[in-house]
Amino acid sequence: MCKLDEILSEENYFGKSFLIDVFLNSQNRSFSPRSLIDSGSAAHMLIHANLANRVCEELEIQPIFLAKEKLIRGYDEKIFKKIITHKILLNLIIESHKKLTVPMLIADIDHHEVILSKL
Repeated sequence: MCKLDEILSEENYFGKSFLIDVFLNSQNRSFSPRSLIDSGSAAHMLIHANLANRVCEELEIQPIFLAKEKLIRGYDEKIFKKIITHKILLNLIIESHKKLTVPMLIADIDHHEVILSKL
């Protein structure tokens, strides 16, 4: 397991949530949203629809349609009102640790631009 996996592992942060600066990048462009790490989430990385739209526009990429729609719970145990139908793939950097082509589900999440779960 790499260091990034350790940072996001359930064993280290079970039931804990906290904010962290991360870098999302692709094609030599980078975004640095303040992100919520939520070790209790259902192993989905989420990106706010507004940020995903900006990322897709600036990187000139298209969201990927999911083979199967998803309805998931948020960090606050509420079920997202909209069914999730798309994702994007980005590189994720936390501190000096990098994970390549991380799938991030596009959702209208409240209060956060990115929610990270265990990998």
